Amino acid sequence: MTENTRALHDLREALNQPGCPVCRLVERDTGRYLDHLLWENVNDPGLRREIRRALGFCREHTRMLVSRPGASLGLALIARDLWGEIQRTTGTARLPAPKARRDRAADLAAGLRARLTPEGECPACAYARAMEDLYLDILLERLQGEESLLAAYQASEGLCLPHFRQVLTRVRDDGVYTALVEAQRAIGQRRLAELDEFIRKNDYRFRDEPWGQERDAWLRSLGALVGGLLP
Repeated sequence: MTENTRALHDLREALNQPGCPVCRLVERDTGRYLDHLLWENVNDPGLRREIRRALGFCREHTRMLVSRPGASLGLALIARDLWGEIQRTTGTARLPAPKARRDRAADLAAGLRARLTPEGECPACAYARAMEDLYLDILLERLQGEESLLAAYQASEGLCLPHFRQVLTRVRDDGVYTALVEAQRAIGQRRLAELDEFIRKNDYRFRDEPWGQERDAWLRSLGALVGGLLP
């Protein structure tokens, strides 16, 4: 099975689950990437060089790494590598001469700050963006035509707002654009109806009515605004 075929299969399945399908798949794939890094690649020289250039991982992916069971040794090796690099950089920092001009310290501080600024992107962010690109491209390619994803998309919760903005930058076909926007608008109307029902049932006059799918509409709607999977 090729990567695109596998991604199409996964995307079709993700459309049947709650939330933005691209957020769900990217989070899953990024978790697998981090697991692979910790258990198989933590001593790979090329990867370690890439991590040093980025001075580690962003806050979000550091939290994901820390949350993985048994990650302490791999993360200690990475942290030791990074702090060794930082110590080497600060150890070569020049100090102002006793009678240097007043702005000398500011110039030296700016130079040290530049050397302590990451030269590369968080490796997990770069991987996640590549997977986002893959799934968004496949969604557009297969939204219409044979074995179309359109019906599954229409029945889904659609893309979150950040991924919807991203996919709009990639649309080149009039028919795909129309189908995508019409489907997203219909999904948005369902979302509004669920929120209205949630708000209505929080009125004391209707609190005895049983809850339906609208029970967590507020949470899913917030997730659709910001992207990612909320608890």
